[in-house]
Amino acid sequence: MSNSISPLTASPRKVYSSLLDQERLRIFNYIRTLVPHYSDAEDVYQHVCLTLWKKFKEFDRDRDFFPWVCGIAFYTARNHYRGVRHDRHHFNQDLMETMSRKREQHLSNYNSRIDYLRECLSSLTSSVQKLLRDPVIEKHSISEIAVTT
Repeated sequence: MSNSISPLTASPRKVYSSLLDQERLRIFNYIRTLVPHYSDAEDVYQHVCLTLWKKFKEFDRDRDFFPWVCGIAFYTARNHYRGVRHDRHHFNQDLMETMSRKREQHLSNYNSRIDYLRECLSSLTSSVQKLLRDPVIEKHSISEIAVTT
């Protein structure tokens, strides 16, 4: 994904906010791969965001933001596990590294897949789009859709 969101003259805070807003879902999904408990993943995510801001001046704007974030998120998750070693449900180091690599590879083309999905959906009629959108996005039950269709 390109980082050409903001011109080089934009303030670091605006650039950081823009990049973080764009990648928020991918970052959290990546963390959830490493941290299975949702509330723990939220805590790790907050620590990652704080660390990203503190280290943002080190970020090379000519490079992709997401891989840089994954590196920070990986070490933050690893540090989290150091604090919860008493929990028998924590992952060992090798498993965390393997899951990290696999998830980062999987999420690296997330935005492209979303763009392709939007393109496919736009080729459908509005009634077919509605049939797909209602149960997935609007969270309507199949019986509710059947009544209105």
